[in-house]
Amino acid sequence: MNVLVYSGSDASPASHTKTLTSFRSLLVPNYAVQPVTSQALSGHPWSATCALLVLPSFLPPGTTPSGASTGSALSPAAVNEIQKYVASGGRVLSLGTPARVQSRKTHNSLSLSAQIAGISISGLDTAKSQPESKLTLEDTESRLSLSLTPAAPSDSGEAADVQLTAADNTHIDGIPCTGVIDTSDAPDGAGVKILARLRTDAESAVGVQAHIGRGNAAIWSLHLESPLSVADKDRTRLNIIRQTLSDLGLAVPSQESEAQTHARPTPQILTGAPWRAGVVSSILQALEVPSLETSEPYQLKDSNDTFLVHPPSSAARVFTEARESAAKSSEDPSTWNPKHIVAYTAKGGEGPSLPPRELTPKFDIATYYEALATARKDRGCPESYPQNGWGVGEALLYGEIVTSTQTMLDKNMRLLSSLPTPVLSLASAQLTGRGRGGNIWLSPPGCLQFSLLLRVPLSALPASKIVFVQYIFALAVAEACRSEQALGAEGERVRIKWPNDLYAITRDGEKKKIGGILVNTSFGAGKVELVVGCGLNVLNPPPITSLTQLLPEGSTPPTMERTLAAIMARFERMWAEFLRERGSFGPFMDLYLDRWLHSDQLVTLTTVTPPRKVRIVGITPDHGLLRTLPEPDGTTSSYGADFIDLQPDGNSFDLMAGLIKTKT
Repeated sequence: MNVLVYSGSDASPASHTKTLTSFRSLLVPNYAVQPVTSQALSGHPWSATCALLVLPSFLPPGTTPSGASTGSALSPAAVNEIQKYVASGGRVLSLGTPARVQSRKTHNSLSLSAQIAGISISGLDTAKSQPESKLTLEDTESRLSLSLTPAAPSDSGEAADVQLTAADNTHIDGIPCTGVIDTSDAPDGAGVKILARLRTDAESAVGVQAHIGRGNAAIWSLHLESPLSVADKDRTRLNIIRQTLSDLGLAVPSQESEAQTHARPTPQILTGAPWRAGVVSSILQALEVPSLETSEPYQLKDSNDTFLVHPPSSAARVFTEARESAAKSSEDPSTWNPKHIVAYTAKGGEGPSLPPRELTPKFDIATYYEALATARKDRGCPESYPQNGWGVGEALLYGEIVTSTQTMLDKNMRLLSSLPTPVLSLASAQLTGRGRGGNIWLSPPGCLQFSLLLRVPLSALPASKIVFVQYIFALAVAEACRSEQALGAEGERVRIKWPNDLYAITRDGEKKKIGGILVNTSFGAGKVELVVGCGLNVLNPPPITSLTQLLPEGSTPPTMERTLAAIMARFERMWAEFLRERGSFGPFMDLYLDRWLHSDQLVTLTTVTPPRKVRIVGITPDHGLLRTLPEPDGTTSSYGADFIDLQPDGNSFDLMAGLIKTKT
């Protein structure tokens, strides 16, 4: 789930930056904290995966300081989407903006409105001379109205002495405050909870919380996002945020897990399957790495990273030095180079060696290869390959903590173009994981996250067929989950959400995202390099949904090693058939449609005027577009109607909510 931090041009740049930093420190790995623009709020399907919408301090009207977003301010269309979000049970948290809490004057249905550039608010008494409201939330049942009113031009506010109303009566001074929250006209019985007041004026609230329809809102006129210089006071500030988030219903990670958040990459280990001699040697030769018989590392400088390649004899020293360095060095990404790779080459012609278990406590490489051998045998994978090649998953580059398995392959041109393929890059944790469309991919403990480098001539795979690679990989993952190496029969709960997500149907019938696929391509010299990235929640505890939660209580949970092995073996067979058919999706279409969530699904197409109901009937066999058929509306018939085919690049798909929109 996402925690979205508003980043429009009317949000304070300083407040926005500090909000992202503070909330990421508190909520990762349970939630992905990322910015959201007004355009995204109005035109993208964000609400279904949003656990909380955070509004940093708004700028006073007419203020545009340096560093402000170049996007648009909060628009009526964005406000309308927030309205739907709150009405359906969403959560909103506002920081550093004063507010009014008052009684509604009319009895309209639940509404969320805004006064932006003179737009009026239905249901508000505008006879009084009041500051302009940026955003107003209203509830007819309790007759409650909450209005955000940006303060006078100030990015920091005056330091305030604040008394919390919780049982322990904690107080904190020196925290920036932009004004008060006026509760003098709040309706009786509306359930407004005062969170804090000024110690100098007990009538002046600076924090409130209230239910709005089925939703929940908390408003602070304090700049809780701004760190305080005194350590004890800053701990109190963070505890206030934690308590607010918890009261809003978020599952806040324990402070113990926060302290364990990794800050720097660790050394990586390059290995080959024990039964496949020469894998690592072939990789090093292709990268022009000389003999590693000496203890001196070889420096491999690439476009995005610099790597030091070490022999196995240096492994203990390299890992020890890395741990010592991490304990005292900066978290600044600019200090993360050079990165270290220990290459386990063959010993005495007896096949590749593997690292001792203590170097990889989060992933047992030997167990993985044992599981891969079993999975390959079960799936009938080849025993040998032309030109001393190897199979999918038989060349493994593993790091406990890496920046991004995807970035490391597709942003380092030397690796991308020179590595023999296939090569699997795996991490137990990522510092800058990437999702589709520039989104952050969370890296919580228990998530299987990897990237697979493939290379194929365009004569064997036409460029127009590359779109199907993400479909085939998603299908391979779904099938692997059904294997005895993963979930067995319970794997039927794992389904594909078009175009590139994996969902689980929980025991109570909810559909929850558990994974995603990202494919990056690079063309040149008559071939294409593909980096297939995948994240799959395998062992995550709640609130993150994972494979292990799909099993009955008392069942043996899946393992990272066996699950990955099952995916690799299944994808190898599918990939080979896909290439034999020169990119035809025909052999996989029936199984894919059986595994996805959308057969015969009715959705609303808002890319036409007026919006129209269409029924999903499949994907097109030529270009992998989503194929829909217009639904009869009383005046028209679907008989003889033309298909409406849709592509992700021009549309936003919220298929779980039954909506297809034009991207803005």
